[in-house]
Amino acid sequence: MSTPIKDHLRHCRAYSLTEVEVLDEKAAKRYAELTGPAVAKYGGRVLVLAGAPTVAEGTAPPGLRLVIIEWPSRAHLDAWYTSPEYAPAREIAASALLRRLRFVDGLADAEQPAETTVRRFYEALSTGDTSAADEFLAAEWEDLPLLPGTARGPEAYRQTVAFLRAAFPDLAMEIEEILVAGDRVAVRSTAHGTHRGEIMGVAPTGRRVAFRAYDFHRLADGKIVQSWHLEDFPALRERITAESVAVA
Repeated sequence: MSTPIKDHLRHCRAYSLTEVEVLDEKAAKRYAELTGPAVAKYGGRVLVLAGAPTVAEGTAPPGLRLVIIEWPSRAHLDAWYTSPEYAPAREIAASALLRRLRFVDGLADAEQPAETTVRRFYEALSTGDTSAADEFLAAEWEDLPLLPGTARGPEAYRQTVAFLRAAFPDLAMEIEEILVAGDRVAVRSTAHGTHRGEIMGVAPTGRRVAFRAYDFHRLADGKIVQSWHLEDFPALRERITAESVAVA
């Protein structure tokens, strides 16, 4: 049974705050390369990346940098920090960075904003967990264009997620830009994954690929009722059929 405190934490955002001093530039660069996809997979959004703070009061060591990441909830933050995707980066950080890492819970929203609702749409694509689809999709949700043989509503969304993750089991959605205007939300994203299942008639190649998508969502009563989407599938097909040695 949930408690008021747990309900509060489940519906409010969380933040990771890191003060960083770089000890090994080359290793720090590799840390950043590994951390980005892991953060995206667990729904994180980088607000400040290696920002040099202006010290208004107190003192700070020379070369100090700040990293602030916003998470949909504390559960997402905790899952990222202990995830196998982030583990290699944490190992590098132990010797390449001198850092102070802190987690903090934000304030719960009086009403769930449109942006938060839409972000949940992409989080489930990254995690494969569609159990809460009914919470952010209306019963009559319509996906345009609709995949052949797919109905409306949350079940159609679950089928779409299953279809994509069958082809890319490690699918991770990176939201690059999100714009809100009234009941409409526009999203520019990039999907990352390893081609492990058939898609567009192409057998698995084992290649690591990325492809862009542009989506427009309409909301009503706090849920998504329509989604218009356009994926760069021609570029994806070109990447997985290119004449090169596949990655095992």
